[in-house]
Amino acid sequence: MVRALCQQALDRVLAYLVGYGIPPTNDVCRRALQLVDLAMAEGSEDAIARSMDLIPEYFSLPAIEVPPQRPELSRGSIGYWRNA
Repeated sequence: MVRALCQQALDRVLAYLVGYGIPPTNDVCRRALQLVDLAMAEGSEDAIARSMDLIPEYFSLPAIEVPPQRPELSRGSIGYWRNA
């Protein structure tokens, strides 16, 4: 059975929020439904993308702090001199 586009958009929004640690409470689900309704009101083409773009307007998402992935860069030399 093929799922409706609105259901796909709602599932994507809720999965995104759960990934941010926001549990799907009644209030969260109702706001997500409003968000998807607004995105679908503009047409079905790119409705999922519009839904995802609207998430920051409906929910306050926590900032993600990514630790540094490499040591700090510092100027150095490995000894490639012409007259060495």
